[in-house]
This record gives sequence, structure tokens and C-alpha cells, in this order.
Amino acid sequence: GKSVVEVLAHGVDDVPTTSEGDRTFPGSVALCEKDATIGPNSTNNTKPKVQVDPLVRQTELKEINLLRMPPGMQRRVSNTTKFNKKDGVITWKIELWFHSPSGEGGNKHTFKVESHAPDCSTLAEELGKHLDIHPDNATARSALRVFTSAPRQSLRLYLKRLPSSSSAPQYFRLDPAVSLASSLKGKTIIEFPTIDVALEGDEERFPLLIG
Repeated sequence: GKSVVEVLAHGVDDVPTTSEGDRTFPGSVALCEKDATIGPNSTNNTKPKVQVDPLVRQTELKEINLLRMPPGMQRRVSNTTKFNKKDGVITWKIELWFHSPSGEGGNKHTFKVESHAPDCSTLAEELGKHLDIHPDNATARSALRVFTSAPRQSLRLYLKRLPSSSSAPQYFRLDPAVSLASSLKGKTIIEFPTIDVALEGDEERFPLLIG
């Protein structure tokens, strides 16, 4: 059987095979910990003991549907998203996947960068961390030459709709000028945002949920 999170992320046809510890066995529910957890001594006459994930609670307040992977799974372990209670800001871990146009032989290349961004910042600012000249991003800029040399307004940002069919995925196009909180509002994400970046003219690779 497949966990609900796996189906949401990959569709029903191409869920990757993982180690036995990451599999969902018949009769078990290896879904995110968004659902209530019932205490071991609960009965029909007692109320269930509810454990609320603080990060899930904060994202709900911002109208973001955050799904958590089971503890120990790689995406859960690698999620360094934090909530600052003092200022009410979520600092998200973000994955940006840059998809270059077809090269020789029709090959398409992707390059991933990871960083952190407060939800009050914009995706334009996030792109600037990797595409503008900074002392510590020379390696990334070298790998992203096709993007650094392109007009910034020609870049297109997409977030995959979840759940989505593996054979016919759909995407939301994101506005780089608005806050990250606004970009994620009303969306479902698993652990942290994974955003696809492409150049204008490559839109057919990312069919939009709303054209």
C-alpha cells in the first residue's frame, strides 16, 4: 500500500520504492501528523487525546495546508522550517529547481538550490540570493548562467498542485513580487515549498491549473 502523502506527491502510478521503514503496510496509516493522535488508553467513553503539531497550527492560521511526513522520513528530517513566536513569522526552507531549456540532443538540465526565507519576503528576493552577485554564490551562479543572463521578468515560477496526477500534473504560477505567505495561501505543501523555475517560452512543461 501507499501512504497518502506519497500519493499526493507522486500520483497513484509512480510512487518510488523506499526502504521497508518508509512503506505503508496494510491496515496502517503512514500519513502526515496533521490528524489527531488517539491516546493508548482511550475508549469509546473518553475523548481522544489530541497532539497538535505547532508548525501545522501556525500554517493553518495563515491558510496554508501543511502536510507532515512521518518522523524519520528524509523530507521530514531535512525540513528546517521554523516559526518565530515573537514576531509571528515562519521562516521556510525552500527548494528552487531551475529547469534549463533543451540543450544539445534535446537534453534538459535541472539545478537545485536550497535556502531559507521568512514568509514576509518575496520570491523575487529569493531569486536574487542565487542569481545576483554575492560573495558566497559563485558556484551556483556559474551553474545558473542561462538564468543570470536572462531578464528577471522572463523567469516563471511554479508550484505543483497537490494532489496531482503523476501522468498529468498541474501547477500554480506564482507571482515573484508578492510575499511568500501570499504565494502559499490556499495551497497544499508537503513539509516545505518546492518551487520550479523556468524561462519564458518553456511554459508547456508546467501546465497551469488555471490558465
